[in-house]
Amino acid sequence: MMSNTNSGFARFFASLETRLVGALCLIAALSVLLQVVTQREAFALRKESDGLIAVSALAENADQFAEAVGKLRMATNRGLVASNATSTSDELTDSAIAIGDQLAKLRSSGAALSDLPEASNPFADLDRHVSAILEVQAGGAGGKHLIARIESRNNAMGRLADALVLRIHANREAAQKRLIASIERWQMLVFGTGLVTILVVLLVLFDILRNILPAIRRMHGYLQGLADGDLDLEIGAFKLKELKALSGPLETFRKNAKAVKNLAFSDAATGLPNRRAFQEDVGRLLAAGEDRRFACMLIDIDRFKHINDDYGHAAGDELVRLIGLRMKAILGPDGIIARVGGDEFALCLPLQPERDGLDLANRLVDAAREPFSLGEYAVAITVSLGVVDIAGAPEVEIDETLRNADMALYASKKNGRNCATAFSPSMAEERAIDRALEKDLESAFEKQQLRMVYQPIHSVHGNTREVEALVRWRHPELGDVPPSTFIPAAERSGLMVRLGEWIIQRALNDFARWPDMDMSINLSPLQLQHDGFSAFLVDCCARYGVDPRRLFLEVTESLSIERNTRALLTLNMLRNLGFRIALDDFGTGYSSLSMVKSFKFDRMKLDRSLVMDLGQDPASVAVLEAAVTMARHVGAEVVAEGISDAHLIGATKSAGCTHLQGYFYSRPIEADDVSGYFESSGERTAELA
Repeated sequence: MMSNTNSGFARFFASLETRLVGALCLIAALSVLLQVVTQREAFALRKESDGLIAVSALAENADQFAEAVGKLRMATNRGLVASNATSTSDELTDSAIAIGDQLAKLRSSGAALSDLPEASNPFADLDRHVSAILEVQAGGAGGKHLIARIESRNNAMGRLADALVLRIHANREAAQKRLIASIERWQMLVFGTGLVTILVVLLVLFDILRNILPAIRRMHGYLQGLADGDLDLEIGAFKLKELKALSGPLETFRKNAKAVKNLAFSDAATGLPNRRAFQEDVGRLLAAGEDRRFACMLIDIDRFKHINDDYGHAAGDELVRLIGLRMKAILGPDGIIARVGGDEFALCLPLQPERDGLDLANRLVDAAREPFSLGEYAVAITVSLGVVDIAGAPEVEIDETLRNADMALYASKKNGRNCATAFSPSMAEERAIDRALEKDLESAFEKQQLRMVYQPIHSVHGNTREVEALVRWRHPELGDVPPSTFIPAAERSGLMVRLGEWIIQRALNDFARWPDMDMSINLSPLQLQHDGFSAFLVDCCARYGVDPRRLFLEVTESLSIERNTRALLTLNMLRNLGFRIALDDFGTGYSSLSMVKSFKFDRMKLDRSLVMDLGQDPASVAVLEAAVTMARHVGAEVVAEGISDAHLIGATKSAGCTHLQGYFYSRPIEADDVSGYFESSGERTAELA
């Protein structure tokens, strides 16, 4: 029973509504009680006051009555000894009349005189009493006996008057005491009721100030925080039923809003901030550090697509997360890092006075080379980085800063990746030129600005004739644009597949004119990863009547076929169809050994950097011989590119190269000149070879 009572009280006081309504009802009840008590006591006071007034008037009449009786007695005493009957008679008559008047007033006022029997009433027949006094004064008969009777009656009147005065005065004092007691009772009741009311009001105020208002303020703070976008402020617990009922949905709303914000401001796969969050965070950082310098960077994972192709997108996301953690550890607590693309990060960090943004960027590039553990795999990657040094200010355009960093990143990509580049204003002009090239390249097909040229390749042993198909672009304004410029532009703009198909069709069309020759065609990694490439190549060979066994398909180390399953399958299919596969630029990239191990190449084309320093640096000969020996051991032909001088021929032949190619023999020539070249220079080139 007690527990039920306690739980009932707990439910009552847990509700803000019931507490406030209960308090207001209690205050109203006490106010009504105070009003009732006041009215009741006011009526009682009025009654007691009226009684006191009546008793006071009666006491005044009693005093006047006693005074009249005293005058009568005094007049009687003087009349008994005085000789002037006339004056005594008047005085006695006046006193008797006064006694009668006062006695009548007392009777009409309700004085308790009716209980006096007529026989014992000394005030009856006062006229006879006066006559007796006057008779004694006149010396009538029976003087002594009459005098005794007169004095006895006067004494009786005096005693009765005194008793009446005492009784009425006592009644007045009692009435006064009752009035005072009633006033005191009224004061006590009003004071008590008022005190209880005040205590209740104070308790309500205390409850409001101590419990209700703080809870409401706390709820207001939560609401204000949510309105201001502070979603990290967890909604606390409340005892008040109404606030408790509100706090639950608010906390749910906060969590949902935070989840939505995380989706809007963070990368779902890695948990890192996204571009939008980065822009806001960096804006606040730069605005708060007007007197400091900052480094803003963009980092791109080199060949990230290979990771996704080989290990899956989940592994790619995990790699991105691990890279972000490593970069964050280097940046420290003051740095901001965000994932702004599939394989791209944005970073911002305050710089120390003696530090340079490019130094930090190089540290990040070096740190990225350490292998990352993806479960049972250890993956080594490289990154390219663009950095911009800026001064803190509220008006810094974050988008422009990121564009500048992107241009520096683009320069790092052009410089071979795996490096950091600081932004310079000239990059904007170079980027504009590249964008213009990308745009102009699209129209170069229709305007017939592209053409094919062919550079001869000479066999060291034998008389086989061979050319390498090379594409050239003559821009109407810029003149001849080198392939090292427009091939990357084609890859960036998505035109590489179209350009590759154009090259194959045009080269095979020309090649059909030289049935006694072989040809090398360069392939882009994008072509090998394109659906339907093998079928397209086979169809072209059939259309132009070209035997696949006469074609060498050259791929570069950047293909990384050991990590690109689709490219490896494509190359194996093409090789089974009769095409011969050559590895271009062999001996310079980090993937040379693994590529040779993963795929059986028919030919290795040495990078020209292995040939250029022959005869000047003894170490160059050793490197060349090592590369050639490796290629020959796996059964591949070896082509030495960059033969620009006669002294390079002997060294490359001695190292074991099977084919030579370079400007010493011929620059790339037009298709119409190919047959004539081999007919006119065959004997001379054979001797030189």
